[in-house]
Amino acid sequence: MKKTLLTVALAASLGASAYAQNTAAAPASTSPLANLTVQGSFDYESQYVFRGKKVTNQAFQPSVQFGYPIYTGSLYTGIWTSQPIGAKSASNLHNEIDLYGGYTYPLDVLTKGLGLDVGFLYYWYPSVAGTNSAASYNEEAHLGFTYDTTSVLWGQNINPTLYYYHDFILDQNDLELGFSYTYDLSSLTSVKGLSLNPSLTFGWLHANRSDGGQTSWVGNPRGPHQNWRNSYGYYSFKLNLNYAINSWATAFVGFRVSGNNDGNGKVPVGATAQTPGSGESVWGGAGVNFSD
Repeated sequence: MKKTLLTVALAASLGASAYAQNTAAAPASTSPLANLTVQGSFDYESQYVFRGKKVTNQAFQPSVQFGYPIYTGSLYTGIWTSQPIGAKSASNLHNEIDLYGGYTYPLDVLTKGLGLDVGFLYYWYPSVAGTNSAASYNEEAHLGFTYDTTSVLWGQNINPTLYYYHDFILDQNDLELGFSYTYDLSSLTSVKGLSLNPSLTFGWLHANRSDGGQTSWVGNPRGPHQNWRNSYGYYSFKLNLNYAINSWATAFVGFRVSGNNDGNGKVPVGATAQTPGSGESVWGGAGVNFSD
């Protein structure tokens, strides 16, 4: 399964930020790799929840991303993975490796702080490759807008983002609206480098063939099954307490809650649509983020 919007939005924002820092402060260099940026993370999550739905129990989720300035924007590419921890079971089997890339571009010509992000993501599920290789991947493109509100909200940036995703395998469309804020706690606690980072995401998803294994169109590699559609809304709230270990590494511990109005998302036997309902997940996470 795919990650939340904030993962890709944050990656794009960090890429753009790194580019701005490099162009403003980096010394002149003849090396073509002088402006290459590297970011990554080593995260632990007690659950893996994607777009309002639980995928696995606890998981280790490392990632690494590279960015490079091109013209007035920035190219980025990276890899993210979720590896379940503990004994294998029906709810703890789904390991995932995601490869992605894209381009961020500042739209200051329209309004200060506005940015554009376009990209593509390939999802690979090795745990199902042995049983059904055609169901072991997904392909998704995205178009997103980010906005730095510092200039219009008295120096405060709530990082609003709006993203559209299209999954080519599932014929799935997803629209996500996100906000995040970083509050410096150093002056309140006398602990330098301490900050609080809340984030909130709202999404709406519509799929013409939400599960590729449940479809029957001509040429479908995932089997001659019944076609069905599905739509639901979801939300996600995350709260991280961050501590800057040094100039390139930050540790965090956090609380998360997510829900949807589509229940557990399973298709009843003999049905062509999911049973309406609601599903909610509460979990925690911790890890270390780094950047050059």
